[in-house]
Amino acid sequence: MQRTALARVVVLLAAAGSAARAGDPGPPVSAPAEVIAAHNAWADAIRHVWSRAAVTINFPVGEKREQHDLDGHFFIAKPDRLFVHGQVLGQDVFRLGMNAERFWLWIRPEVNTIWTGRRGGKGERNLLLSPADLMAACGCQRIDLARDAPAEFVAGRRHYVLTEQRRAGAAILPARRVWFDRATLRPVRLDLFDGAGRRLVMAELLTYESVGGTPVCTAYRARFYGNEEVALVLRLTKVSLDKEPNPR
Repeated sequence: MQRTALARVVVLLAAAGSAARAGDPGPPVSAPAEVIAAHNAWADAIRHVWSRAAVTINFPVGEKREQHDLDGHFFIAKPDRLFVHGQVLGQDVFRLGMNAERFWLWIRPEVNTIWTGRRGGKGERNLLLSPADLMAACGCQRIDLARDAPAEFVAGRRHYVLTEQRRAGAAILPARRVWFDRATLRPVRLDLFDGAGRRLVMAELLTYESVGGTPVCTAYRARFYGNEEVALVLRLTKVSLDKEPNPR
């Protein structure tokens, strides 16, 4: 953590904390460094997530939208592996994933359709749903503020809001915004923005459960604003943090 990065947000915290205390005071106000350190300790404790998953996905098809309710599996192996698959009556309908080098999306409507490519290329963003965006939406990534990057930190009555920013010429644009529950310091919402400051992802972390003493989010509701808007709900069950299955 860079002292200069934290210095930018302390004044905002003090002002917002005073406003919060005017009504219901809520939990004691934490300093930005405390919130970020607590988040990073939690994020570092989650290296793998393996679970069954109930998946609801809503996406455009032509001029209409379709919604599918699926059963499947979900796993993360940090830093860069993610896999989700959905089934209907035991038959795979889609598979979405990535590793350090490649990403892929496989859908089986009437005929098999697969998109794949190398990580970091333009094609990754053109997928119906980017695996990298989904992994970021899960909220268990570290927050490391760069020395020269601006940031804002605001303390509300129920939440802290941290906005990581980027400079674009004379403008300062949001890059990532995270809402933390003031009582638990767990992330409850995360927004990601593109290079022009447009929202790419809005994810809500709805429910936490303890898995081996570690709080894990088991219910997500997210919207992905790429070429098309995709809505996704994930509900995880039978969660394990110490298994690393091979999805391929």
